[in-house]
Amino acid sequence: MSYKQLDSPITAKLCNLLVEAEYGDLASRVFSILARHGRQTLAGIVRASYFNGRQIKLGLVVLVQQHLVFYSSTDQRVTYYEINWHQAYALVRIGKVLTLAENRFGKKASNLLSNLITLGHARIADLKEAYFPSSAEKSAADDHSDDDDDDDDAADDNPDDSRVNGVNSSNGKISDVQLNGTRGVERRKSSSSPPEDAKPILNLDNDLEASYLNGYPPTNASTTESKVPQANGAVDPTNSANDDEPENDWVQSTEELYATIYHLMRQGWIIKVDQMQYLSAGDLDAMARKEITAEEFPNRPLTGPKDKTRLEIATVQRKRRYREQWLQVPYFESQSDKRKAAGVNEKASKRLKINGTYVSRSESAHSVNSTNGTAYPEDDLVIRLNHEKVAVAMRTEQLTRLVQHRLGFSTAQVYRTLLGILEVNLARCYEEWPDPVPPPQDGIDVQVEPHFLVTARDVAEKIDPAIDLLDGLDPKAIVKHVGNSKVVEDTRLDPPINPFQISRDEKTKIVDVHMQLLQSDPFRFVIWYSRAGYSQWRVDFEKIAKATIELEIENTITARKGPLGVKLIRALKKKGKLDERQACNTMMMSAHDIRGTINDMVVQGFVQTQEIPRVDRREAKLSIHLIWYDLQRAREKLLYDTYKGMVRIMQRLAFEKEQVASLLQKAERTDVVGNEAKYLTKRELDALRKWKDVENKLLLQLYRQDELVATLGDFLGPLVTI
Repeated sequence: MSYKQLDSPITAKLCNLLVEAEYGDLASRVFSILARHGRQTLAGIVRASYFNGRQIKLGLVVLVQQHLVFYSSTDQRVTYYEINWHQAYALVRIGKVLTLAENRFGKKASNLLSNLITLGHARIADLKEAYFPSSAEKSAADDHSDDDDDDDDAADDNPDDSRVNGVNSSNGKISDVQLNGTRGVERRKSSSSPPEDAKPILNLDNDLEASYLNGYPPTNASTTESKVPQANGAVDPTNSANDDEPENDWVQSTEELYATIYHLMRQGWIIKVDQMQYLSAGDLDAMARKEITAEEFPNRPLTGPKDKTRLEIATVQRKRRYREQWLQVPYFESQSDKRKAAGVNEKASKRLKINGTYVSRSESAHSVNSTNGTAYPEDDLVIRLNHEKVAVAMRTEQLTRLVQHRLGFSTAQVYRTLLGILEVNLARCYEEWPDPVPPPQDGIDVQVEPHFLVTARDVAEKIDPAIDLLDGLDPKAIVKHVGNSKVVEDTRLDPPINPFQISRDEKTKIVDVHMQLLQSDPFRFVIWYSRAGYSQWRVDFEKIAKATIELEIENTITARKGPLGVKLIRALKKKGKLDERQACNTMMMSAHDIRGTINDMVVQGFVQTQEIPRVDRREAKLSIHLIWYDLQRAREKLLYDTYKGMVRIMQRLAFEKEQVASLLQKAERTDVVGNEAKYLTKRELDALRKWKDVENKLLLQLYRQDELVATLGDFLGPLVTI
């Protein structure tokens, strides 16, 4: 979950546009009613709209299935509905989620996450049935297709229309099985997911987009997407497929489906669905407080500040416990069978926990057999995408691009590898429910958990061997650690050093040089911790996130008011509250030069004002007028302006689409797709090409705005204003 201004009218408008683009008019109408009126019952929603109860229920079904609405029943007779703002805004990141997943885990995992996003959540058994229909389902589907020759011909012409994993075969075609009330349909193209034509435009940093399971891209980029992610977190090198075989991009067996789901759960990208996830923040807090009060204070009321503090701390800890239970990876019987087949002995006394119920392994193993394979206990597990992990991956990409801009490509790849190692152990960007911070004590060093520390040896072992680690380094620093070369003319090594044939120890030392560059940067991308593993490093994400927020605010002020505006906020940040005379002395400028800039920035919301009367009468000439700068308020203002820009982009996209609605309706016909040159005139082809160009530019700008929203709102919690 992220900290954003999600209760403002402009944000409600943005989320409503995203819901309308993704799920249609009915769902967006119900969503807009809840956005305007807040927490409502079904009867309240009906009263606030011109829809009947049946229509409202149909819209709520879609919103609840996609986790766009919280619901709770404090009274058994009444259910309250409330908008999940974070999930609603996450609709804009659908294309980005799939790109990040494909770069890390391959095409198969990306397709699986695409299906989960389409369905909202799904049982593993339903996914398995959709990917690999049973013989009875297939025979029924064949009989149905024989009765309808027209549909059969259309299916022959367009074999992609009935795919889940993209394979129109016995293991790829979706049958008519319903997945949690929603038929498994292929995800439609919308404003929140980039079209195929947009991919070359949106891939701005192609060399930086390839971070994989072990933290680095493979040397052979053509075989990357076909490698199968295994349950132990490694990529099977023997499973590299040929690019000429597109079916290798799709899940081929139930064992592979189980392994992909299991690996994504271990990486934190998929979590279990729990009933408490449908509770709003207020309902979850009330439930936790009620449980704590019943356990800790059963027969007496709360008295005094100590009891209240104890209740607050226990409530926060209880909510964290709820959340950590969603992230626990249950025991997968299918993965146990694979390990047993490989000769690994498992203890028969272990028990697995699925959906809160413990089942002994002897009771659950291989109880049901069918043509679709063995039914495992994990088949009843309901799963969904974890958007908190997506924010962690987005932070990795942004920090890597920032390092490349400041320190070069090789250092950026070293930093990407380091962040990839840490990413496995990071469930979220920041803790939403922290414990009270104890006061600092002199003489005690900061204690960091071991899994948040990375050594230079770890990075050297996991970084891509195809990366030239000597690129961008000072030759004098290179000759201190590698070979017997000498520096000639301050820029050239004689004899030259082959960066791909250096030893392991030399590579570790070179990685340590890159780490020192990262530490010496003003952003302090890494911090030295100890000498373990040649050198051990940690990352202070909170300080880096705060620095990036300040950088974005200064870039915005520079674009609006020039260097003078940045000079003003830096002076206010250093000196605090100043009046006009003190501001002039600090900036060494006249009042005439800075007065206009101050007024403009006050109007824009980046600088705050305060009036302090000198006497008991409130007169302007008898008052002190102070100006001051608050990072949190400037952050919220810029975030609000970014949401407003995204709304305008969505509105422009809808307007441009309406202009060519008839042409798009014709171009999306099944007989026209792939045969545009045959069925469309030259004028229609030109109009279609222009529309795609406009759509790509608008979507590209939308994704850039989302990057700014992530920097301002997702990577760091609310800052305390002093």
